[in-house]
Amino acid sequence: MTTTTQDSEIDRLAALQALDCQLKEKADEQVLLLREAEGFEAQLALRREELAQLRTEHATTEAQRAELDSRLEAEGAKVRDNRMRLNRVRNERELAALQREIDLGKEANQQLEEQLLVLMEKVETLATRVTAGQEAIEQLEARFGEEVTTRRERARSLRQEVDAQRSRREALAGGMNPSLRSKYEQIFERRQGTAVVAVRQGVCLGCHMGVPPQMYNELQKFRDIRQCPNCYRILYYRPEPRSEAQ
Repeated sequence: MTTTTQDSEIDRLAALQALDCQLKEKADEQVLLLREAEGFEAQLALRREELAQLRTEHATTEAQRAELDSRLEAEGAKVRDNRMRLNRVRNERELAALQREIDLGKEANQQLEEQLLVLMEKVETLATRVTAGQEAIEQLEARFGEEVTTRRERARSLRQEVDAQRSRREALAGGMNPSLRSKYEQIFERRQGTAVVAVRQGVCLGCHMGVPPQMYNELQKFRDIRQCPNCYRILYYRPEPRSEAQ
């Protein structure tokens, strides 16, 4: 009777571990999928932010170009006006002063024209970068949109599977000895999902270290629950399959 009870406990532990491994694998995959989806979204957000900065720089540079263009127009009008005034000059002194003002205006206009040319080239370059950035984002949105949708849908499906399996897990674990269940869960957490392992030919298949001969004999005889003295995993013994024994 004791052997049957112990076998039942071991069977439950083994089944619980198999279920917990599935749950852990699905939970880990779910985390990875969501992390990848968030990574794609972060890349898109970064590209959109860069594009927004480019557009702001383009708008600012265009405003500077427009302002410089207005100044050039105003300075050009002043030069033209001064040239018209040359016909009304009455003496050499006024003529020299006005000619000097015209020359300075022409020099200022030349400088403005050079600055305007630089700004126009910059505006054109920024406009090209904005267009390229927008096209790149549209391509990423098309590719990442599908990737994100696929990963989030898979993560959602995994969450539903995990929720369903958790109910089965609680039903299975609920009928176990509370002390044994607690011990199993502690070992499962510490040993990355391997709490219950077989012992074969006197060797723990968890840490691959030999167990004391007396313990191995008792495991074979009584099938009771013991812990490996090396890795503290829960041990169980099952006769080796005929193919392995030969």
